[in-house]
Amino acid sequence: MQQLTALDVMFSSLDTETTNGVLGGLVLHEPAADGRPAADAAFMRQRFAERLPFLPPLHREVVKVPIGIDHDYLGQPDRIDLLEHIRSISLPAPGTHDQLAAEVSRIMSTSLPTGRPLWDYTVIDGLADGSVAHLLRIHHLVIDGGSMPTLWDALSDEPAAPLEAWAESTRPQPRFGKGEMLARELGGVVAKPVQFAAFQAKFLAWVAGQTKEKGPLAPLALPFRVSLPGGLAQPAQALFNSALSKRGIAEIQPYIPTLRTPTTPFNNRVTAQRTFVFADLPLAQFRDTGKALGGTINDVVLGVCAGALRRYLVENGIPTDDPLIVCVPVSIRTGAETTKWANYVHMIFAPLPTHLDDPLARVRAAGAAVKAAKGNFDALPVGLIREASRFIPSAMFNVMTRAMVKMPDKVSKGPWNVVVSNVRGPSTAAYMDGVKIKGYWPASFLSVGGGINITLQSYSDRICFGFMGAPEQVGDLRPLIGYMTDALAETVAAAGDSSAKAAPAEAKAARKRTPHRAGPGSARLAAVAPAAVGDAT
Repeated sequence: MQQLTALDVMFSSLDTETTNGVLGGLVLHEPAADGRPAADAAFMRQRFAERLPFLPPLHREVVKVPIGIDHDYLGQPDRIDLLEHIRSISLPAPGTHDQLAAEVSRIMSTSLPTGRPLWDYTVIDGLADGSVAHLLRIHHLVIDGGSMPTLWDALSDEPAAPLEAWAESTRPQPRFGKGEMLARELGGVVAKPVQFAAFQAKFLAWVAGQTKEKGPLAPLALPFRVSLPGGLAQPAQALFNSALSKRGIAEIQPYIPTLRTPTTPFNNRVTAQRTFVFADLPLAQFRDTGKALGGTINDVVLGVCAGALRRYLVENGIPTDDPLIVCVPVSIRTGAETTKWANYVHMIFAPLPTHLDDPLARVRAAGAAVKAAKGNFDALPVGLIREASRFIPSAMFNVMTRAMVKMPDKVSKGPWNVVVSNVRGPSTAAYMDGVKIKGYWPASFLSVGGGINITLQSYSDRICFGFMGAPEQVGDLRPLIGYMTDALAETVAAAGDSSAKAAPAEAKAARKRTPHRAGPGSARLAAVAPAAVGDAT
């Protein structure tokens, strides 16, 4: 049995009267060429029955410890009723994508039933073009968002990875009921001091390794990387950053960028209702623009999201004087994990340049801010974060979340305004029941004081994005699709103009580097110099 850590419990604590920690994924198939009902509920029940032994997250349920003084476990039930977990619904005519989004919104507004494995699957037909949609929901308690593409791959016709690599015992657990759980709980409490001593030894080994590799300043800066928000970090930055930079060590950045996030209507306490919209854009435009600007796809993603949100703020009369604060989930996997299906994700926070009007400035500012935040985070003992969370009491997160639900709006929000998550998906199209999958759109959850979430995943040659919001706070999210499209278009155009202006300057610089008087080898140098400049660009 897999014991939960506080990192897992943090997502479980989101199950309140207004929030839940359920991850969603929407898949849309092309219509079957022969007109048959492809990938219907009957087929999917058969597919799940075949693949369940290879998919541990789908046959795990929460098994509580009797006294509540240790973390709960994930056990395996005696049986799984696929008729309960997999269902089908039909959209009424005309079967538009707006209707599909509304149905996903309705489903994502509900929590998963307890007392059974924490997932369900809905097959949605009735779309006007004959395509079929599938919605998989699974609790973040069981897996992180980065594992969702792996789960979808394992359900496809031809998984990219061998299914046997994921197989685990399907023997029902706990085998001896509450007696076994009581023994595990008491034994776990007794073992905690030994486990903590082992953790301390690992931490000291990390400190020794950092000291040997980078000098004593690297571990000395550790406390300041996580404890000082906003301007409170400035004294530590002034004291350490110059010396850290000289030694090639990431500079100290405040883990929380500001003491007070900008005020927005979508950072009030959310209600239980959700609204979801989805679309997709060409992956090549993000990739090529990032390359042209000397950045990454993720830089462009953040810049485009900032542009779309800026327009949303302007259209709704919300001030854009200060940048919003973005929460960006990052993986803490090291590759050495023995527990494959679990939460290996943490969050970094950075300014999102919604205050900037220039699209290229937004891309560069977003990239620089997240790079600095990620550098600060990577300087922590990232590989020990999940293990460290074993020693945090579960009740801490449960009490904090429930207290936030009851607090006034002004104090119920977290230290961020919006979540933007970018997940790398498959580079080639997948098939289900012989039918090509057109796209995969994440449908994520909301926290107590965060009324909007943008999650993106690459799929084949597209980037699929889903907006999740609390309707009372964000209103109609459909215009954001157009804002995203427009923000990408203006960023691509601005990057093209920038490259066109830079080309003559680069050519002029190349000519200056070419010798004026011919000498040995000078003709060869003149011939290759422009090509070298072009390659670098």
